[in-house]
Amino acid sequence: MLTTISRRVISKTCVRCLSTGGGPDSVCIIGSGPSGFYTLKYLLSHPTPPKRVDIVDSSPIPFGLIRTGVAPDHGDVKNAQNEFTQIYNNVDTSVTKVRFVGGVAVGEDEKVKLSDVEQHYDAVVLCHGASLSNELNNLPVYGPDGSPVSPGPAILQVRDVVEWYNAASWAEDPGFGLRGKKPLNVTVIGVGNVSLDLARVLAKGRRGMLGDSEVREEEIEEMEGVERINLCNRRGVYQTAFTTKEFRDIYKMAKGGNVSLRVDKEDVERSENSESLAEMEGNRPMGRLVKLIKQVAEDDGVKKREGAQINVKYLLSPHSIHTDDEFNMTHVRFEVQELSGEKGNQRAVGTGEFEDVETDILVTSMGYKASPLDACLPFEGGRYKHDRGHVEGRIYAAGWCKRGPQGIVGTNIVDARETVGRLYEGGNFGGGEGDLLEYLEAEGIEHSTWEGWERINEIETDESRKRERQARHKIKDAEEI
Repeated sequence: MLTTISRRVISKTCVRCLSTGGGPDSVCIIGSGPSGFYTLKYLLSHPTPPKRVDIVDSSPIPFGLIRTGVAPDHGDVKNAQNEFTQIYNNVDTSVTKVRFVGGVAVGEDEKVKLSDVEQHYDAVVLCHGASLSNELNNLPVYGPDGSPVSPGPAILQVRDVVEWYNAASWAEDPGFGLRGKKPLNVTVIGVGNVSLDLARVLAKGRRGMLGDSEVREEEIEEMEGVERINLCNRRGVYQTAFTTKEFRDIYKMAKGGNVSLRVDKEDVERSENSESLAEMEGNRPMGRLVKLIKQVAEDDGVKKREGAQINVKYLLSPHSIHTDDEFNMTHVRFEVQELSGEKGNQRAVGTGEFEDVETDILVTSMGYKASPLDACLPFEGGRYKHDRGHVEGRIYAAGWCKRGPQGIVGTNIVDARETVGRLYEGGNFGGGEGDLLEYLEAEGIEHSTWEGWERINEIETDESRKRERQARHKIKDAEEI
């Protein structure tokens, strides 16, 4: 039998030694989020599990987006880390040795390259997610007299804000508290579930409804200044990207008097054309969502409540940013859009009319994309090119870097199972030598451990630190971690 040897050039020519039978003795999983832990689960449950599995992550703390990306008031989703803890702690150590290697970033611009990792394992599974945000094209910035301003005020990515209120150790303060007592107008461009999560969390923070969440007092105090959250969609109601469940959660808050929620009837009317109606035929989930959006638009009772005001706006495309004499943002100018094109291929086109939306802080939420850990790996459209998870040679992928940023936590179960099945089917392993931890020590690169995480977990869940009904009070300071 002839075995094809895959070659990939990094700094030197890297030649894999491939075998055709059995299973891998050693596997490295890069990324400790849901896809990483479900990959571990299916490796361990295979009839011939590896003898050693290392989980490497750039964060010193495991669990990826479960810890730093999921909305802090979604405790049911965050509880997935309990399942992942059981997977790790229930390993039969007489069969497989599993280690968490945290605080080690892998990539072309990092101290540790993918080739450095690969040489120590029979197979490597990339589960590093999609860490980059799709960015808004540069918007012109104008001062109060209409003259161009450069540089303009900072524009935040939604990930910046989410990681901030989730107390990620690397997250910077987005500046919600910089204006003191002044009520803040936050405008979000791009409206999916992440944007609704953001709006709901900010609204709860202003209303004092995050007491039982993981959000720390410092972040809650800054949220109290948020008065209005504008969620701006470029297309119409029938092309809405968020789900019924997320929108219904905010509607329930409004019905309970804890937030004002507004959808303009005019936006609904302008969104409703024959093509949009045809797009909705047979699409029951979208039909339920549109029905709920129309219900909110007609419900005047939820438009004037206590707490923050959430405005869901449609058919607006950002045109320019405007500032005062001190270069603080005052408003964003949007061009009003209309839908054009055939069913299933409608585009938003400008009308030449404009609407100014009062804005102190501008956040973009236009989706995520992955970046390759090695430029020589096949990569296209923000994800690895693969065959059921097999990228090339001994390299595999699972999760967002494999399929793109879509799905829920549970989507990673089927995804990881497919990748592990393909790994054993392909037999592309062999050649792993040495121990990654010995390599890191020789290079002077420190790392965190699972035992270290257990100590952090013990401190964060200590009753003396927590508020009443709070699941944990997170440690944010990197040095303390």
